[in-house]
Amino acid sequence: ADFANPQTMASLSFSSLVSSATNLSRSVSALAASTDAHLRQLDDEQTDAVDRIVQPPQRATFNSAAQRAEMHNRLTKQALAANAAGDIAEAASLFAQASGLDPRPTTILSHVNMRLKL
Repeated sequence: ADFANPQTMASLSFSSLVSSATNLSRSVSALAASTDAHLRQLDDEQTDAVDRIVQPPQRATFNSAAQRAEMHNRLTKQALAANAAGDIAEAASLFAQASGLDPRPTTILSHVNMRLKL
């Protein structure tokens, strides 16, 4: 049923609405159970490795977001230079440090990319 269409909604009986809602609820529950089962299959070591990349520890304490952003940008430029020079391990380390200051998606992806190159 097209629940976004008011004419469709008006023509549906209460019992068909309840039936549709019940079916939707079952589908959501099945999806949640499937997702939970998949997540349980992940090895703890893999999960920890992903967490360290996606949620690195904060590397320093600054008084403002502007200071963190400035240091992030500085570290990112150094990481890009290290990558261009072929020092992949250093680039990965610098991207990890930058993500700890300001976890921008592009920095996290760059860190993952460097790790894949190692």
